[in-house]
Amino acid sequence: MQRSALIREELEDTVAGMSPAARAVFEDIKSRDENAEPEFLEHFDALTPIERTNVTKAVGHLKGLAQAEAAEDPAEDLEHSKGASRRHRHLWIGSVLISLVCLIAVGGISLSVYTAPTRPDRADTVVRTPDEVTRYLGAHVPAPVRGAKPPIFIPTGLYIESIEFSGPYTVEVSGQIWQRYANDLPKDLTRGVFLPEAKVQPTLKEVYREQRSNEEVTGWTFHATLREQFDYSSYPLGRHQIKLRMWHPDYQRNVYLTPDLGAYASLDPAAVPGVDPALVLENWDIQQAFFSYRTHRYNTDFGTTGYVTDQLHPELYYSIAVKRELVTPFISRTIVPLVILVLLFVVVTVLSRNLERLDDFGVRPGAVVFTGAALFFAVLVGHNSLRDEVKAPGLIYIESLYIMTYFVILAVAFNSVLLVGRPNLRLFRDCDNLWVRVLYWPVIWFTLLVVTLLTFYI
Repeated sequence: MQRSALIREELEDTVAGMSPAARAVFEDIKSRDENAEPEFLEHFDALTPIERTNVTKAVGHLKGLAQAEAAEDPAEDLEHSKGASRRHRHLWIGSVLISLVCLIAVGGISLSVYTAPTRPDRADTVVRTPDEVTRYLGAHVPAPVRGAKPPIFIPTGLYIESIEFSGPYTVEVSGQIWQRYANDLPKDLTRGVFLPEAKVQPTLKEVYREQRSNEEVTGWTFHATLREQFDYSSYPLGRHQIKLRMWHPDYQRNVYLTPDLGAYASLDPAAVPGVDPALVLENWDIQQAFFSYRTHRYNTDFGTTGYVTDQLHPELYYSIAVKRELVTPFISRTIVPLVILVLLFVVVTVLSRNLERLDDFGVRPGAVVFTGAALFFAVLVGHNSLRDEVKAPGLIYIESLYIMTYFVILAVAFNSVLLVGRPNLRLFRDCDNLWVRVLYWPVIWFTLLVVTLLTFYI
């Protein structure tokens, strides 16, 4: 038990044993001055010797109590300070650990998504052998109408020499196309390829024509501007599949294209058959290339008598799967919001109820609002630039970083206003804005983790 508690008990016992007259004199002494001497107070001499002794003893206890409490206060303050410091240290350790766990989880998920094997779209039926082509066409080519000629199949090959993204949904592709026409095919059959997804049908420039024993091989160069729907929802971790969708110009005559598989040394998609090894595609890595088929249904006969309306027709595709390199989008799209988040954390760390502390750093809570407005504008410029580049119809993954930065700027500004307007709130009075500092990074990284999980796994 502390010394002050013992003295307080003795004082209470002494006061309890006093007569009413002695207790009145003691209360008078206590109320006037705890350091006053009893002989200078009225009515003290009128007390009996025993009463005067009790009053003097009680006054002595009162002074001793004051001295004991004065001696014990620094020790209590020190113990309280140690306890608070220990609690704050635990809070900071918890904050760092939670932030690291969330950061590692976000990085792990992103790395897993980025390094996952490339797979064709679900709508593709990849063909690598002549038998696969025969089986697929046998199952999907519609039966000819009565009196119509049987379907004609034209082997077609490609060699891609140049690819360039000229817009978020526009691709420039150039290279060579060749076809094999058997000698027994109708002489009026059109030579060439029709690209339904090209903005303007490319002009095929014939570069060679070779007559063989039972067929004629014709090769052309081409340059096409394709408009394709790419998925940017997981940008910058997403992948694109550049597709050359091909029809024969005489599709109404029941003519279908088949891949000239024998013209390639390897048909393994990872070997990228049909793509020039020296092809330059900045900021992209080519992962696969393959031929595939997809079926399409059209609600028109295109004004011809040989085309059946609302019937599935197989169409040949040549696809190139590409993966984005992360260096460019990371530097151009994430550095700005991340640096702003760090700057905001510095502001939150400096903000305090202690005016001397604010003066030392030259910070005023009101100025934080104007600083937040400037940072908000910087983030907005970067965000608009991202939207102009991608032109995605909905939100994309990296946008969550910008949107979260908006809310953090508003939260920091609101925090600074509360410090000025309501400095005696318990949040500030007891911990001097500690909870805001401790929760800053865990909330940010946990939010990013939730967005990452929702984007790639749900």
